[in-house]
Amino acid sequence: MKSYSLLFLQVLLFLLSLMQPVYSEEVTTSERQVFLPQLLSLFNQGDRHEVMHFYTANINPEQIGMYGIKAHVSGLLNDQTTHGKLRLIKYLPNDGDNERAEVIAENSQFPYILTVNRTSKAPYKINYFYLVDKEVAQNNKKINLTEFKTELNSFVLRLVSKEAFSGTILVAQGEQIIFQQAVGQSNKSDNIANNLETKFSVASMNKMFTAVAILQLIEQGKLNFEDKLIKYVESGWLPQEGAEKITIRQLLTHTSGMGNIFTEAFLMSDKGNYRELASYKQLIAETPLLFSPGTSNRYSNSGMHMLGLVIEKVSGQDYYDYIEQHVYQKANMPNSNSYELDGITSNLAIGYLKKAHSDTWVNNHYTNGVKGGPGGGGYSTIGDLHNFSQALTQFSLLSREMTEQAYSNKTEFNSPAWYGYGFIVSGEAGNRVVGHGGATLGVDARLDIHLDTGIVVAILANQNGVVAPVLRKINSLIAQLPQEAD
Repeated sequence: MKSYSLLFLQVLLFLLSLMQPVYSEEVTTSERQVFLPQLLSLFNQGDRHEVMHFYTANINPEQIGMYGIKAHVSGLLNDQTTHGKLRLIKYLPNDGDNERAEVIAENSQFPYILTVNRTSKAPYKINYFYLVDKEVAQNNKKINLTEFKTELNSFVLRLVSKEAFSGTILVAQGEQIIFQQAVGQSNKSDNIANNLETKFSVASMNKMFTAVAILQLIEQGKLNFEDKLIKYVESGWLPQEGAEKITIRQLLTHTSGMGNIFTEAFLMSDKGNYRELASYKQLIAETPLLFSPGTSNRYSNSGMHMLGLVIEKVSGQDYYDYIEQHVYQKANMPNSNSYELDGITSNLAIGYLKKAHSDTWVNNHYTNGVKGGPGGGGYSTIGDLHNFSQALTQFSLLSREMTEQAYSNKTEFNSPAWYGYGFIVSGEAGNRVVGHGGATLGVDARLDIHLDTGIVVAILANQNGVVAPVLRKINSLIAQLPQEAD
């Protein structure tokens, strides 16, 4: 798992100018880092003002992008909260323009490789930094379910004590729940605690539900994989060049060439306007295709949104009504929906994050559309997601054949190896994992369905970038369980 933050990278550079770094014997003089020691020091000690100073001085202007330098600062601040201080184990040899070090995160006690990517020529500037998991030898000691629960509970409570996790966690084997926990607060202003029924934003997890709906319509003979999108939507929705070639399959596999709804125009717009699918028409139509349909792949929120329009055209139902009737009700998901955020919905978690302008937590009220859609932004609970996993794998939503198509990769259609039809796929024979993640400002979510063992992991958080360490711990403990947990 990777965690990127330009702010983190800039802070490291600032601190480097203040102190003489110590280098591992493994790193030669010619390989010594320009930014890494400074960024590491800044990550461990810098406040938002120091981080801003560092990024302002050292970031590559080409990397600032439409979100501005404050977004990079915010990224580093949130990484600080998630990981705590990073203890240096050793500097590693540079890999091209990448300065690298092995570190251990204070909060999780997990090892990572910290990488700072910089420009190729002096005067050097930082492009980005990231933390990637360092592989460690698997602990071969077997544990029972009581030990599993105890160790996971201790790990989660440690994170909570550091404000490094807020949300809900469920681990199940088939229908049997092994572990579930709710920690942190759904509303910090009123000190309202999260509970097991709290509804969290699932961000991009909605793509699974949209894909299931499309596959249902294909099974019913109302739609075909190779149908052209233009058959179901008016041309005014589509970019001018090449869009008439887009097929249903390409939308499902992120090979349509369509890009991201969340453009600069969206960022500058009134988020209260986005209550129905038609609200996004101008944003999508004005965004050119990134490549000729079917020739490459790019993860696309716009493409999934178009599938929502296809569902409406083919079924004759409103998108939200169709998903409610044919996915949520069939899967026994009573607490899942795309709630309007300016309405009154009980037990709904507010998302929180650290931002460049504040020393305290900031909510995410002004960052997302008022209502989610086919590509993301809906709400669910860990219990509902568990029920969805069971309905999916027991073939209550789709036939066995179509279900297996949904969660097998589609590289033959130029789709990425990690994607099927609306599902992320990973693992290997005997250890296959399918599901989806979701992340946006103040939101982090994950559903992993282990097809060969029946284990299900659902993690929902109302905080930035906090799911990965929890999932990493769970996966390490799962590997220590007997193959048949009882």
